[in-house]
Amino acid sequence: MKNKKVLRGIIIGLVVLVFASLCIFVTMSKKSDAKEETLPSVVISKPNRQTLVESVTINGYVEAKAMIPVVPFVSGTIMEYPAKAGEFVTKDTLLAKIDDEPFRQQMLQAQAAYLAAKSTFDRVESLYKSGATTQQNYDTVRAQYDASTAQYDLAKLQVNYTEVKAPVDGTILMAPLAVGSIGTQTQPVAVLADLTNQVVRLKVPEKYFDLFTLEKENLKVTVIRPAEKNMYEDALTTATIENIAPYVSPESKNFEVVCHLDEPGERFRPGMFVKVSVAYRTHENVPVLPVQTKKLDGSCYTYDEKTQTVSYLMPETLGDDSSFFIVDEKYADTYFVTDGQYALFDGQKVRLFSDALKEYE
Repeated sequence: MKNKKVLRGIIIGLVVLVFASLCIFVTMSKKSDAKEETLPSVVISKPNRQTLVESVTINGYVEAKAMIPVVPFVSGTIMEYPAKAGEFVTKDTLLAKIDDEPFRQQMLQAQAAYLAAKSTFDRVESLYKSGATTQQNYDTVRAQYDASTAQYDLAKLQVNYTEVKAPVDGTILMAPLAVGSIGTQTQPVAVLADLTNQVVRLKVPEKYFDLFTLEKENLKVTVIRPAEKNMYEDALTTATIENIAPYVSPESKNFEVVCHLDEPGERFRPGMFVKVSVAYRTHENVPVLPVQTKKLDGSCYTYDEKTQTVSYLMPETLGDDSSFFIVDEKYADTYFVTDGQYALFDGQKVRLFSDALKEYE
């Protein structure tokens, strides 16, 4: 009986041992599977070859190179006001008509004084030539005649000034008055500008001073007017650098650069916000990667197909634009991690996102 009990105990112990072994095996298998499942998924890509242009982009506003305020030379009530903002006018186009009645009355008075002085002068001049009057009397009458002539000419000029005309060809930017308002020399009746002659004045940071001054002849300027999304395309035009300030403002640490718009067309108007891209170096047929490939510190990871591991790399700065950066030629045929790089460390084994997607499907 005792032997039977011992045998039963041995059998139960063996059963327990086998069960425990199975449990350990299953647990280790699950851990191994879990370890494989936790491998980070990444997206990889090789560099593409293309042309990359290095540039700097600075915001600015379009201005008319010359804005001409047209003010009347005489004051009075505006009787006619054909000026309208947005209209193109040629030189001598009537912009406003000031009531000329007061000035015509003054002209008539000056005319009467002029005619009287002329009659007197003609008579005294005849006497003077015949020796019947003195030099002093002649000079006095001559002075009165000259003064009345000047007054008459001024009165006629003031009548002409009641018609305020465009001094040059241009587009009316502002027409702030109306019929019945008072035109004065302190308030322009219109502001004109030549919209074919527009500029952008840039406030450029001091660090670009050498670039602009030493490479001026090689710089290529593009002016971009951002358009409303899904409505219109951005408006583009080239520009020419007209002037670079020879000094840096000590207050703002900027210097001014004036760019003349080559062909502004209908999409550019004074006051509009624009982005000015200044290209200073062009790289032809170079291997490039998206800037998103780099982490915040400028580093990135390469991928080894054989070991399925990644390697840390701090690439040399060879040039970039807002979308791509240049890769050294020795890495032209190397895979780089373009997505998923922020959770990696050097030498880590990874799996490709495309493979993980297939497993999921």
